[in-house]
Amino acid sequence: MKRIILYIGIMLAMVSCTENDTFEQSVTPADSGVVRLSIATPKNTTSEEYNPMDKCTVRVYKYTDTTDETGEPTRIKELIRLYKSAEAVPAQLALLAGDYAVRVDVGSKAVTTLSELSYRGEADFTVEPGLTTPVKVDCKMLNSVVQVIFDSTIAQKLNLEAYADICIGEEYDAAGVKADKVPYLRFEDNGTGYFLMPEGETTLNWFFHGKSDNEEIGTVEKSGIIENVAAATKYTLTFKYSKSVGGTLSFEVDIDTTEEIINDKIAFSPDPTVKGDGFDPEQVQYVLNSNYTFNIAALANINLLTLTMEGATYDLLNDTVAGISVVQNDEKHYDIIFSPDFFAAMAGGNHDMLFKVTDQDGGEAQVPVIFCTQGVAHLGSNYDLWFNTADFTGVAFDPAATSVVVKYRLAGGSWSELTAQASSSANIYTAQATDFAAGKSYEYALFVNGEQVGGLLSINTPIGAQIPEADLENWTSKDNKIWCPTSSLLSATWDSGNHATGSLDLGNLTNPSDDIRPGSAGKKSAYMKSMKAAVMGIGKFAAGNLFVGKFVQIDGMGGVVDFGKPFTFTARPKAVRMWVKYHCGTINEGSHTSGIDLTKIFICLCDRTEPYRVNTNEAETLFDPATAPNIIANGIFESKTSATEWHELTIPIEYKDNNTKPNFLVLTLTCSGYGDYFTGSTDSYMYVDDIELVY
Repeated sequence: MKRIILYIGIMLAMVSCTENDTFEQSVTPADSGVVRLSIATPKNTTSEEYNPMDKCTVRVYKYTDTTDETGEPTRIKELIRLYKSAEAVPAQLALLAGDYAVRVDVGSKAVTTLSELSYRGEADFTVEPGLTTPVKVDCKMLNSVVQVIFDSTIAQKLNLEAYADICIGEEYDAAGVKADKVPYLRFEDNGTGYFLMPEGETTLNWFFHGKSDNEEIGTVEKSGIIENVAAATKYTLTFKYSKSVGGTLSFEVDIDTTEEIINDKIAFSPDPTVKGDGFDPEQVQYVLNSNYTFNIAALANINLLTLTMEGATYDLLNDTVAGISVVQNDEKHYDIIFSPDFFAAMAGGNHDMLFKVTDQDGGEAQVPVIFCTQGVAHLGSNYDLWFNTADFTGVAFDPAATSVVVKYRLAGGSWSELTAQASSSANIYTAQATDFAAGKSYEYALFVNGEQVGGLLSINTPIGAQIPEADLENWTSKDNKIWCPTSSLLSATWDSGNHATGSLDLGNLTNPSDDIRPGSAGKKSAYMKSMKAAVMGIGKFAAGNLFVGKFVQIDGMGGVVDFGKPFTFTARPKAVRMWVKYHCGTINEGSHTSGIDLTKIFICLCDRTEPYRVNTNEAETLFDPATAPNIIANGIFESKTSATEWHELTIPIEYKDNNTKPNFLVLTLTCSGYGDYFTGSTDSYMYVDDIELVY
């Protein structure tokens, strides 16, 4: 069944205006609202012959409380707006705060018609400053409907002439009908007519005339009345001949009065309803240990009943949902019962649900419901893996609770407990963990007076950021001379001293190697080997190295290097881990010609916007990870003892500043730790594979 509905939304507007002649008052933002009116035309109601919206009148009334002549309180209703077409209704109508009513008349006012129907709807509403108040006006059909059916026996027996007149009034006035002074409809075949009953009139009369060429039948005329005629009600008159008990033919008229809304070109059918059994679905429901029953009803058979919540939609007519019982009373009435089990595993807080109901006549209702449950809320993104904090929120309804505790643990592990503190908002408690880490699976729940309330929730924290291409699988040859540990020279994270030696055709200090760590999924590692580079008869020691940063240029017999790259830390690393093997040779080059060479690896987490620039020809620029400025944390590994088998090395990171989050990363590996001073062993080397930050 189709609908005519006038929707009115009221919202605050910073405007002022002057009313029309019937209501002249200044409207100010402090005491006014704006009424937004729109009229929705039902589907399939218009045709080339008749569009009911062509005849639309909207009246807006204001209620005023006053006293009558005797001093008794009374309320008067004053017309303040009159619009004689849908197009004339303004998009925004400013009104003072107060009580109002709206009446909508749609369609023809014809007293008798075969197609031009009439509708009316009324509703009261209140304008409140600062609030948006939707108002729905259901326009119901005003016509009474008469369907005339001529049984096949009519054509058979009254073959010369047959018609039926349906008239308004208690008696059939043949002269008035003939003179067209009486409101009536004549039917010479099956059909349906519509009557707009005058005020105070509740009776229709009918008159049937038929004529047969069978002299035994001759002319047949019958009349009768239909009493208590109501709007939007269908009355079916069936005219027929049938045999009497004695076997002779007699004329009969069956009148079937069916009180129902008519489904024709335009007809009103109320939308399905969703009501709470003992509670108001428009209010937030605070879930305790009890059932919640929703009564679903429609005027036609329900063909769709769904529930949408937390991203999932359930077909309640066909699906089985744990904790929800669906009871069909008949095809138009259902009870939806939510048991405590349905809510038991939920997170604490508000849960938005949406019922959608449609019926076979096109009626539709979408009803939102909010349930508030006890328990811990989903953690979501309320954690900071750099500072290792997680901010929990719990919901508990008992104001006299003596213990509200959030418990959390690594999945399957032992519980850690946090005493939750009551917040300024009712029923809300908060607690903070200070040891939340990246790349972990946590479980957490709320306990009130020692008993768990709500669901046991879980979260997988994201792994911390890793250094690009730290598996050392990707290598690019620059100019077929220089090996670079990257797949793209334009966006390289890693670099080495190869630019100094390779560009002079002296070979590479750092090369890709097929010697990989045990169990590696890759095929390459990095191999660093120190050497003595002789240029134009001058020899300089060059350390095998690998670092996060960029080799800038050759400067004489030295080089200019930028240590470090910008890095977005999503969590706080505890260490840097890698696989290594190395040989510490006896120093044979440089200012220190005795002793054992130094294998050295260091990492620095920094707060700065540019790299540390080092010129190996200028001692004052050399980088010391223990003393360099803007260092938030560092980790240093040094060894003079060879370890020539692959092994896993973990270097702890120690924090100097726990309150500042770094944005820059320095990481350097060398098989000759005195290389900045052109000192070391040409026998020293290091292999490294699969570098990762540990969180």
